[in-house]
Amino acid sequence: MSDDFDKDEPGPDEYEEEQEPAFVLTRIPGVGPKTAEKLVASGYGEIEKIAAVDAETLVNAVPGLSKAKAEAIVSEAQGLVEAASEAAEVGEKGKKTKRKKVTEIEPQKVELPPATEIAPDEQPKSLDTGYDKEKVEMGIGTGLKWLSKYEKARVIGARALQISMGAPVLIDMSTAPKGLFALAEAELSAGVLPMTVRRTLPTGEYFDIPLSILLKSTRLS
Repeated sequence: MSDDFDKDEPGPDEYEEEQEPAFVLTRIPGVGPKTAEKLVASGYGEIEKIAAVDAETLVNAVPGLSKAKAEAIVSEAQGLVEAASEAAEVGEKGKKTKRKKVTEIEPQKVELPPATEIAPDEQPKSLDTGYDKEKVEMGIGTGLKWLSKYEKARVIGARALQISMGAPVLIDMSTAPKGLFALAEAELSAGVLPMTVRRTLPTGEYFDIPLSILLKSTRLS
């Protein structure tokens, strides 16, 4: 047998490219390698395509897929697409903001009456802890002051989707790792992603927290 490399055989990069659709789908929570392969074989090899169908259609198209799991997959895919869209919008706004010249505003001087003339109001003692006050000062309206494991996965997944759709890479490609998700994680560790993390309260109120603030207290290693 000849040891010469057959030029007609696909190289390692080509094999990786063939596996790309199924690999990307595994970033959807609840989708393992086997389910991802079934989705690709059934014509649903893109996260956007899965997000655009209803669970019933997915059940009829993918063999062995239950309705409950289909509903969960569609819901998670819609979440990733929405997160990617929001991140792209925030990134575009950030670029436009950088182009604007910031003009320093002269602080307004206000004369206050003597302190002796102000009667102190009886205020109830605050129940906020030092940790709560620190979060408020950092601009974090709710939740932890660092990026949770689930939020980190959502950010990496959303960024990987952006890159797969042609978004420009924000780190030096000569030293960047290979693979969509490794590349997205490297950008996250470098702190160059102009994204926000949305945290929603049971009341429906939500807070869009800049990723850069959460990364200050996050251990990524």
